[in-house]
Order: sequence, then C-alpha cells, then structure tokens
Amino acid sequence: MKIKYFSWLKNITKKDSEVIDNNNIKDLESLKKYLCKKYPKLYNHVFEDEIIRFAVNLEYQTENHKLNPIDEIALFPPVSGG
Repeated sequence: MKIKYFSWLKNITKKDSEVIDNNNIKDLESLKKYLCKKYPKLYNHVFEDEIIRFAVNLEYQTENHKLNPIDEIALFPPVSGG
C-alpha cells in the first residue's frame, strides 16, 4: 500500500510517501501501530492527541477500516489558516 505524508509529517518521516508491503497490516489500526513503531515521534499525534487524520483512497476514515494492498493512505495533520 502507498502511504502519503503531508505538511510537518514529512519532517517526522523524512519522506513524502512510501510503499509498505507488510502482510500483518490488515486494517487502519494495525497500520497506525506499524507507523508509530517505525516513526516513534508520530505516536503522540496519532494515539494520544489523535490529531492526525487518515484518508483511505481519498475518503477520510474516523473508525477502523479494513485495508487492501492496493490502497492509498494519506496522513494529514491539522490545518490552520485564515
């Protein structure tokens, strides 16, 4: 699956996107755990503050969601502006 990072999440991961090929990732929750293990600085934002939004194939997900190897997942931090 392809993972895309936006805004300051790129600073944490040091990349714009990556392809993850891991058969243990079956749903959004297991992906979150995988990413937080790979990038420990994501943990607070994903699990404690819960400020990161996840979109699967261009649709925001607020609940756990089953994932497929061909899915594209985007991670978005909060947006501010005026």
